[in-house]
Amino acid sequence: MYEKLSVKDFMTKNVIYCEVPSTRTEVLSIMKKHKVTCLPVVKKGTRKLVGLITRFSFLEKPYEEQTALVMMRNPLHVSPYNTIKDAARLFIEHNTRYLPVVDQEELVGIITISDIVYKLLTSVVFHHPIKELVERKVLAVWNATPINVVWKIMELAKVPTLLVINTKLEVVGTFSISDLFNHADVIMSEYKSSLKASTEGQEWDWDSLTIVYIGSKKLTFPEKPISEIMSRKIDVVREETPINQCAKKMRDLDTHLLPVVDINGNLIGVISDFNLIKFLLNR
Repeated sequence: MYEKLSVKDFMTKNVIYCEVPSTRTEVLSIMKKHKVTCLPVVKKGTRKLVGLITRFSFLEKPYEEQTALVMMRNPLHVSPYNTIKDAARLFIEHNTRYLPVVDQEELVGIITISDIVYKLLTSVVFHHPIKELVERKVLAVWNATPINVVWKIMELAKVPTLLVINTKLEVVGTFSISDLFNHADVIMSEYKSSLKASTEGQEWDWDSLTIVYIGSKKLTFPEKPISEIMSRKIDVVREETPINQCAKKMRDLDTHLLPVVDINGNLIGVISDFNLIKFLLNR
């Protein structure tokens, strides 16, 4: 049945977007106002899709100010008439969470992994247990780990969410890119550059006509342990949990990741919304 469902049945139609040219500050204000983590980018005055920008884009390029230099150009997109299975395949094959929806070269919506998991997998009775979808390799950090260290771990591992454990090896929370972004500070710094070639031992040329002051924004993190800003909304599932029940827990907690425990409550893996999407492709 669901194989015949189209993207238009699950996409967000009143899509929030930004334009180019624009600045980092303008884009961030739109994200904050509408509480979104991703924005399609269109050419100013039109609905022509030219890019995609996420919160992670700013973390990767903290020094860039112009949207055009931060966004992903010519992003992957789908038609509203593509099937949900088509969208699921693109999510998995290209490791992305967002797909702008374009019809006749105009942006008409956006569909996310969460749209499929929260809206489809919770409404269809999938009795299949999640056992075969569980990831047995778990990335976790100690709850006293400094935020900047956690960010570097996430950056190197290329993961959007990870588990947080305490000294008793209990899962006490999760931490995501969104949590990190909400608590990041952007600090303005300046450095001087000379337009003249300097001689050996001459670091700066102080001629006021040749010195250029360059403003740059550098992303820094509060000097706090991860426990102070992690999400404490957490629940667990077992290998025998049906797919639709797992999807409902993700929706209720608004999370992309759940710990998986055995009958004794011991952590044995994790299940992500990506894992649930893979189920659709194997049907």
